[in-house]
Amino acid sequence: MTAAMSGQVNPVAGGRATPWWRSWSDALAAEALLLWRRPALPLIGTGWVLMVVAFGFGVPYIVYSTLDPAGEAAERAALLEMLLPSAAHTTAAGSYPLFGGATMLIFGVLVTGSEYRWRTWQARLTQGPGRAQVIIAKAVAGAAAVTVFVAAAQAAALVTSMVIAAATGRAAIWPPLSEVAAALGATAFLSIAWMSAGLALGVIFRGVGAALGVGLMWTLGLENALAGLAGIVPALRPVRAILLGPAGGSLVAALGTPSPGGGGVGVAAYVSGPVACAVLLAYVAAGIAIALTLISRRDLA
Repeated sequence: MTAAMSGQVNPVAGGRATPWWRSWSDALAAEALLLWRRPALPLIGTGWVLMVVAFGFGVPYIVYSTLDPAGEAAERAALLEMLLPSAAHTTAAGSYPLFGGATMLIFGVLVTGSEYRWRTWQARLTQGPGRAQVIIAKAVAGAAAVTVFVAAAQAAALVTSMVIAAATGRAAIWPPLSEVAAALGATAFLSIAWMSAGLALGVIFRGVGAALGVGLMWTLGLENALAGLAGIVPALRPVRAILLGPAGGSLVAALGTPSPGGGGVGVAAYVSGPVACAVLLAYVAAGIAIALTLISRRDLA
């Protein structure tokens, strides 16, 4: 047990005992300030909000506007129904399986990989908290940041849906607060799982470039290929069930989000909601554990 955890004398503090909670709060405050000062936080957060608005609502509304009101009335009505406030929360959630995972993984890579790029690990770990404490603080601060991203995207989706309702002369019927909260919680959980995977990749590859390359190849290439092949080769279905992307798509599908053909790409009930939550939780735990183990045992010089 460390001195900070046991309340023993901390020589840096002039011989005074430092409570364990003060050490953890200082570590969290330092990571929050670090994220706030670096451009990754506003850039990725703003970019993700714009992607949800553009691809979740803007593009479908353009498609709706181009459909023939006489010959394609049913398709227009179904598409518009997804863009109104009553369905805005699930429509926004449908953006996460395809685009959101890659975005949150990029953010997670930057949380840890940037420390190698700027060569700041040595200074931080010799003048502040221990290695494990820093990694856990990074994970908590990163989880808080992606939750803010998700909340901002959800708010932007609701505002955009109100604009669409006004433009089409439809009534703005709000979804139940419990459903909005469920969509917010599910997409935040999904985003934290992807962020945790990126967190580990940044430490594994000791930087940003290689970690991003491998992460995006895994996200956009390998997982999509395996998920597609599993629909043809039944033997691959157990593998698909433990992949991060299909688990996220299954969790979003459990919210009632429509699948392709009338909904978000990557949204499908490959597994049940509880199983999807278990898979995502395993990725969160594994990502943090891998980062902790490597940081604790490797020389950072």
